[in-house]
Amino acid sequence: MLKKILVIGLAYFGVTVGAGFASGQEMLQYYVSYGWWGLAGAGVNLLIMPLTAMAILQYGSYFRAQSHGKVFNSITASFLAKFMDYGLSAAQFCIGFVMLAGAGSNLNQQFGLPLWVGSAVMVLLVIASGMLNPNRVAGIIGGVTPAMIVLILCAALYSIFTFSGSLQGVHDFAVQHVTSALPHWLLATVNYTGLSMFSGIAMAIIIGGQNWSPRAAGWGGFVGGSIFGLLLLLMTTGLLLRVGDVYDSDLPTLALINEINPVLGTIASFATYLMIFSTALGVFYSLGQRLAAPRPQTFRLVFILVTLVGFGLSFLPFTALVNSVFPVLGWLGILFVVVLVGTWLVNGRTDIGEESRRRDKIRALVLRRLDPKRRWTPKHTASLVQVVDESNLRPRVLGDFMSRDVYREATQTMGLEFTEEEQKKLGESFAKLKQSAATGDGPASFDGEPEAKNEEPEPKE
Repeated sequence: MLKKILVIGLAYFGVTVGAGFASGQEMLQYYVSYGWWGLAGAGVNLLIMPLTAMAILQYGSYFRAQSHGKVFNSITASFLAKFMDYGLSAAQFCIGFVMLAGAGSNLNQQFGLPLWVGSAVMVLLVIASGMLNPNRVAGIIGGVTPAMIVLILCAALYSIFTFSGSLQGVHDFAVQHVTSALPHWLLATVNYTGLSMFSGIAMAIIIGGQNWSPRAAGWGGFVGGSIFGLLLLLMTTGLLLRVGDVYDSDLPTLALINEINPVLGTIASFATYLMIFSTALGVFYSLGQRLAAPRPQTFRLVFILVTLVGFGLSFLPFTALVNSVFPVLGWLGILFVVVLVGTWLVNGRTDIGEESRRRDKIRALVLRRLDPKRRWTPKHTASLVQVVDESNLRPRVLGDFMSRDVYREATQTMGLEFTEEEQKKLGESFAKLKQSAATGDGPASFDGEPEAKNEEPEPKE
């Protein structure tokens, strides 16, 4: 469970961190520009992000969502759901082409390459990776994330431990020379919270939708949101202490690391590029999934087309895009945060908690049924029928959702071997169980066949 939570958390952090965060440009405009008040704003973000991330990923798991539309339609009124759906799709596209612009700026600043080269390579990487299934996509994103964490920690700690100036001096310099995204630090903090959630909501819902346990998905989101908030606070501190050296750079984090060591700067350039890739992949992939939802077989074509259109818009200046596009998206993102967290706190958390316990019980019963050393009785069958029937998912969908992890656990804990065909039968077995109970044909076994009449009762413990 802990390993799964960590993998989910890293994947969530990966889709939330984009070109602006990885490069330091967002932190410069949203936090450093207000001097020491910017650190207060970063602290507020640290309080909000984990809770919001937990709600988003739990919703994805609860509904087994494969796109954000299913979640929005299920938790709010239809008119608001449509507005959120269309708004998020538009925002994803905007964030996507800003990521591609950031990729061009990255290789341009470090190696002097034309802007279009970095953007074009990024497009090819995104399209190639987008041909994989959602689990592989989440794995790629989660695998890239540790490099970014190390990069940010190195830059922040270097800045903190080598600082020798005046605290008041860096505050005054930041306020006077760094362009602010908004007129007040608290407004900027609220806006950035919406923006940072916006960049990851759609892919986070999909990541949650690939995990049958809402508990694991939720705690994974909490871990990912906490990592985001802590690194934001650390990096804001680091950039503020060296603001005189980086305030006019497109990629201040990269400029800071180049001061440490040029070789490390080259490595950091590639790490930053990979983090830009993780967000670009997340937003374009989830956008393609949503646009192709009515006709899933067209996903690859839709995904490629929206990515290429984003490439065409990526030639606008990166810094200008962050300053003009992101504040607008941030205010729209606040609406999403209010709706998602509000409904989660009012009733979603209770419903999700009950469903999580049901799925845990289903898992335990299935593992018992698969273990040849443990007794299986009609009482267990009746209990399984009840919890499957009470689940918010249809029996066949629920069984297919849980089968891979449950059979893997059975293989690891009991040393049993199962063919791929056997694993695929769990959803079918659940459907037969419920059908047998609904038609009144008498109790059915786990496999959907009538229970043996002569089975001895389970001994009392």
